[in-house]
Amino acid sequence: MKRSVQTLVAVTVLAVGVAGCSGVPDTEDDVIGIVTEVTGDLTRIESFVVLDANGDSHKFAPAEGMTVMGAPPSHLRDHVVSGEPVRVVHHEGSNGELIANDVLHARD
Repeated sequence: MKRSVQTLVAVTVLAVGVAGCSGVPDTEDDVIGIVTEVTGDLTRIESFVVLDANGDSHKFAPAEGMTVMGAPPSHLRDHVVSGEPVRVVHHEGSNGELIANDVLHARD
């Protein structure tokens, strides 16, 4: 019986620890605006900037696996040229940076 309780406690502690380190953000927010800058090369985006309707600039780092309307992150460059607005779903990273989880058309 004592061993069962110890096992249950160990499994519970492990499950809580894994959930706390899952990398899933606690909260998400979004920003709608136009992409004004993309930093990186054709295969990898390091960061991008979105200018919202209030004139505020928001600099984002892409999350692992981030897509841009189902396309590769390099599609952001097309939005710099076209000026078509986007909606960036993001969370705040551990050191306060904005991490983009997904980029959608603003109308989506």
